[in-house]
Amino acid sequence: MTNILDHVSPTPVLEVDVWPRSATRKEWFAITRRIIQDTIADMNLDPAAEAEVIEAFKGAGLL
Repeated sequence: MTNILDHVSPTPVLEVDVWPRSATRKEWFAITRRIIQDTIADMNLDPAAEAEVIEAFKGAGLL
């Protein structure tokens, strides 16, 4: 079985320096969730693989 994250680029995708330092924990979670959603959408996976990725992130409490 292949790793569901094999399609994710190993290069950094976040520019942490541009994120607001004063953001609350709730705001950081919203930012993280949006990045995850955008990354999944950009992966162009077949529906079954996409459902597996989404379920993995939901199981981790990130979606």
